[in-house]
Amino acid sequence: MNEIENFIQTTIEQIKPLYKAYTLAEWETATTGTPDANQRNRGAQAAYMRFWADPERYASAKRFHESGESKEPLLARQIKLIYLATAQNRQDEATIEKLTRLEAEVREQYYNFRAEVDGKKISDNELDEILSKSRNSADVQEAWEASKQIGAQVADKVRELARVRNASARAQGFRDHFHRSLTLDEIDESQLLDLFTRLEMSTNEPFAKLKAEIDQARAARFGAAIADLRPWHYGDRFFQSAPDMGEVDMDTLFADKDPVQLALATYDGLGMEVRDILARSDLYAREGKDQHAFCTNIDREGDVRTLNNLVPNHRWNETLLHELGHAVYDKYLDYSLPWLLRTPPHTLSTEAIAIMMGSLSYDPEWLEQIVGVPAAEATRVSKEAGAQARALRLIFTRWCLVMTNFERAFYADPERDLDTLWWDLVERYQRLTRPDGRNRRPSERSGGGAPDWAAKIHIALYPVYYQNYELGHLVGAQLEDRLRQHAGGLVGRKPAGQWLIEKFFRPGAREDWSAHVQTATDEPLDPKYFVGSL
Repeated sequence: MNEIENFIQTTIEQIKPLYKAYTLAEWETATTGTPDANQRNRGAQAAYMRFWADPERYASAKRFHESGESKEPLLARQIKLIYLATAQNRQDEATIEKLTRLEAEVREQYYNFRAEVDGKKISDNELDEILSKSRNSADVQEAWEASKQIGAQVADKVRELARVRNASARAQGFRDHFHRSLTLDEIDESQLLDLFTRLEMSTNEPFAKLKAEIDQARAARFGAAIADLRPWHYGDRFFQSAPDMGEVDMDTLFADKDPVQLALATYDGLGMEVRDILARSDLYAREGKDQHAFCTNIDREGDVRTLNNLVPNHRWNETLLHELGHAVYDKYLDYSLPWLLRTPPHTLSTEAIAIMMGSLSYDPEWLEQIVGVPAAEATRVSKEAGAQARALRLIFTRWCLVMTNFERAFYADPERDLDTLWWDLVERYQRLTRPDGRNRRPSERSGGGAPDWAAKIHIALYPVYYQNYELGHLVGAQLEDRLRQHAGGLVGRKPAGQWLIEKFFRPGAREDWSAHVQTATDEPLDPKYFVGSL
């Protein structure tokens, strides 16, 4: 065994137990929300970060990577991944202690937060029910404003997190944490910004038309003038999904359906077994539990599980399909690969599959074959579902533009007037009217601003992540094109599932994400497939 192989093997042997301890601690915290679990999570995170922060490990990885000594592709890729991990975690003990303490504090606040409406604490599911179903402006305003209460509670700590992350990044020679995150995640910042500028331009006209249609429908729903519409009238907390627009209430299609059974039928149709994943998962809401959803691969040895908060509506059917998309990617990796390569090549790669699977909840074939929409309704439902799917892609793209541009400005200057910046971006990209009290300049504020930006958990705990969702949309659209060519579609087609397993899942992290897309689809990533779907 040569020096490089010995270095890789030693690294794997040492990191495996730390990785598993960290993922299990994250799972315990998310499923219980207890202070003790959160502190164990902090300790496991710190141990994991300390391992990668070791200066000698970084120096060796950098030397092996830059020398190009290893000509064997799998060894070279493992060295690159070790180098990236050590570079991402290069910080001193004081920084690790401060980061993990602040993240533990805000994590506990987010996980245990329940919005207060009319003097009563309610869950996110209850909050979303009001926002999506109520036709009373006062009720949706109260619910929306309640959802922002967490922002004021955590905003100062989130700013402090940005300062600590920036100091660490600048010590390494990066402009700020945003720049470091993208660079060490193998995304070129200038190329990403250019792509997002093109997406803004290509969606300006269709989104303006869609937004006008939504405004008319929402004004009629609430008996309000279009000029009086505010963010709480659009069906969710951030206007990141499509509100009900037509005659079909998507939720009614799922009211008497079990999301788990629909998911089983979906993945069975692709020849993918998810019963074992569901058996390990935590599927239903309770006090103290994280109210979001995620998938985790606990040990890269097959322990794949998801967290959800299921209720029989459209959103949670979409979410379960989405999280199981992440899960089947992890499950059907080639486990004969070295441990470091038993992962998707990039977060955007697994987001592509999750987004594609979640979008089946709008697919006419899926609604008819899996949900069992009666034939008499199928045409009408299919037409409206197709319109909803297109609306979702447009709306989510504009939301990603808000998030990505906000985080770039946030890390450029965490001390700036973030409250106003947030609403400037929301107005520009989402065409929403800011509420009173969120005025353009501090001197114009009546009663002050509000840190609504801090109500979004990603900004605090999953920073510089949102671009991966949008890139996932682009990769997913390209994959859908290939699946139409190879299998005629996705729903109920085992050849489509087999194609995904062989072409997209099994290679793991053998290549970087861009090379992986080209290998799988015989073409570099091209936005034309996604833009065409709009």
